[in-house]
Formats: sequence, structure tokens, C-alpha cells
Amino acid sequence: MDSKNGFGLALAAMLFVAVLACQANTFIAQATLTPTRTPRPTFTPIPTATDTPTPTQTLTPTPTKKPTARPTAKPTATQPPAAPPPPTVSPYEFHANPPLPCVHAGNTYLKGTVYLNKDGSSRYVGAIVALGPPDGSRLYVDPEKTNENGEYTFTLSENGQAHPGTWGIWLVDPSHNRKSDIGGPIVTNDLPASDPNSCWASGVDFWK
Repeated sequence: MDSKNGFGLALAAMLFVAVLACQANTFIAQATLTPTRTPRPTFTPIPTATDTPTPTQTLTPTPTKKPTARPTAKPTATQPPAAPPPPTVSPYEFHANPPLPCVHAGNTYLKGTVYLNKDGSSRYVGAIVALGPPDGSRLYVDPEKTNENGEYTFTLSENGQAHPGTWGIWLVDPSHNRKSDIGGPIVTNDLPASDPNSCWASGVDFWK
């Protein structure tokens, strides 16, 4: 090998070493540099939570109930009138007619006839007739018996005198037990003959 080539190789080797040394120093310098402090992010305080007022509850008005319309009544067919109840059957043997017309007389008396049938063709002779209040609770006077014509008479005042009162008349047996409906009431008064409402005389007929 000649000296020129050897010198060139030596020089090249020295340059290579120098480059390596330079790069090593640069690496060490970079490694030993004081690291740059990265600033921390600024702390942003979290705002204190404030109490959020509860919203006022709005009351929903209760709907007013509408009145229920009543259905219009449908016209109903006209019903025929109810038949009158059958007449009550009397438990007594004899029945009383309505009182006879009440008229003015010379005195107050009650008079009538007792029949043994409905058509009035037979009269009851000796029937016992009682006089008392319209409820038949007691006797005002002793009973009267019908005469041969089946008639009775209760004379209640003297001639020219009135005897106002309310009367009931019925038939009894010899023991004074009722044997007929009660006839009446008959209301006598003391009005004069000139008054159309004068009532001094009346009576009740009975039939079997």
C-alpha cells in the first residue's frame, strides 16, 4: 500500500470518528437539557349549585259535571179507569138505608120502617131498634119495638120544642147485641121552619 492511500484512509477514519463524536455530544446535550415545564391547565372552579325553586304546581280545575238530562217521558196509552171495588159485604143480618130527608116538624123525632126483604113487601113486626151515637157504642134511651106496620118512633122532645143532636140507629137482639148496620148519622137542630136547613124529624129504614 502506498503512503497516499494510507494517509487518505487515516484521514477518512478520523473524520468519521469526529462526526460520531459530534453526534454523541449533541445527543448528550439534548439529554441533559432542563426539561421544559408544560403549564398545567388553569383550574376552572365549578360554580356552587344553587337551589332551583320547585315550580309551583298549577291546579287543573275539575270539570263541572253537566246535569244529566232526564229522558222525556213517552206518552203512555190512556188506561181505562179501574173498576170500583166490590161492595163490602156486611156481617150483619139487617142493613141500613141512607137516612130519610130531614125536615122541620112540630117536635123532634126519628121514625122508620124495618123490612124482612129487599123489595119492602114484608115488614118486621116486633123488631128491636136502638138509638145512640153514630158509632153504636152505647144506648141513649131504651130500645123501641116496631109496631104492626113494622114502624118505630123515637120521640125526643115535646110539641114546639127542638132537640139538637147527632144520632145513630140500629137493630139489636133481646140481649142488645147488634144485628144490623148503623144508620146515620142524623144531625137534628133547632132552626125554625122558615130556614131551609131546619132538621127536626128524620129516620132510617132497615131491610134484610
